[in-house]
Amino acid sequence: MDKKSSTSNRLINISLGIIVIFLVVWVLIIGRTIILPFMIALFLTFILDPVVSLLTRWKIPVSLAVFLTILFAFIVLYLLGMLVYANVQNFVEKFPEYEVQLQKSLGNFSVNFEEWFGKPLSLQGWKEIDWLDTLQSLSIPKRVLTSVGTFVTFILKMLLVTIFVAYLLSGKRYISKKIYLAFPENQAKRIVDIIENVTDQVQKYIGAKTLVSFITGVISIIIFYAFGLDFAIFWGFIILLFNYIPNIGSIIASLLPVLFSLLQFGSIPVAFWIMISMIILQLSMGNILEPRLMGRTLNLSPLIVILSLIFWGYIWGVAGMILAVPILATLTIIFENIESLKPLSVFLRGKKQ
Repeated sequence: MDKKSSTSNRLINISLGIIVIFLVVWVLIIGRTIILPFMIALFLTFILDPVVSLLTRWKIPVSLAVFLTILFAFIVLYLLGMLVYANVQNFVEKFPEYEVQLQKSLGNFSVNFEEWFGKPLSLQGWKEIDWLDTLQSLSIPKRVLTSVGTFVTFILKMLLVTIFVAYLLSGKRYISKKIYLAFPENQAKRIVDIIENVTDQVQKYIGAKTLVSFITGVISIIIFYAFGLDFAIFWGFIILLFNYIPNIGSIIASLLPVLFSLLQFGSIPVAFWIMISMIILQLSMGNILEPRLMGRTLNLSPLIVILSLIFWGYIWGVAGMILAVPILATLTIIFENIESLKPLSVFLRGKKQ
């Protein structure tokens, strides 16, 4: 009877766990309008908190330090957001020019193919396609602009993120005191240690990643301007953003401007040299600068990282992929500091340090 009862309880616990997981995923999907801005705000808080700490060390009151930091961050994010929005609209407007270049490139490719292989390549069907009409029928520009959102929606989202960041930055200074008031001293100390450990490691990761991504983005812009690539600042921003996505992010971000250069110039040599420049840049940043800045602040399993990217990407799109590793790192550190959850942290970690 005891064995049957134990098995029954185990099955009930497993069933309840599965139900809870499905409920959590469901809430994350339907509540993304609020939860995603909050997670972005939490992400920004890790980046901005050192600025607030620096200002407070200069004897600036906490409330004023938070206000100045938020104001600066809001201006930067607003300008970047408007830059992206304007570039997307500009691309849609200029696409007919690129359509002409695409037709020309197809003609050149047909001629080169015949020279290389001695056989003509029929591209008549491709040449007769109205690429602008096809693009519009697929509603790609409309979908892109819809994903960016209207100006009013963008401002409202920015304000919501700003409010969350303000409360997080202000409340962080008093969280330890509240924990000590709410729990017994030993338990409170353990909770505070976990929070400080999580904050320290995730902040180091995000800080190092932000610096490397910023430098990579700036150098990329210089490279694109040197080659005369359109929307150089926009592509640099995309590279900066996608560099937060480990492994595949830098590859995708570097490949997009290379493909666009084929559309703009219709020249394989130009695209080739842009690709070589981006490969050298990404290898230099990823293998030289980033390890020196980041060291061993994170040691996560590559397989778990990929699964995390797929999961959060499915739920929240690109923003979820960017937030995937910080979320995974936070969970890993929390699991390591809770005795009953330590086995989970073993599977989330990479090679033993």
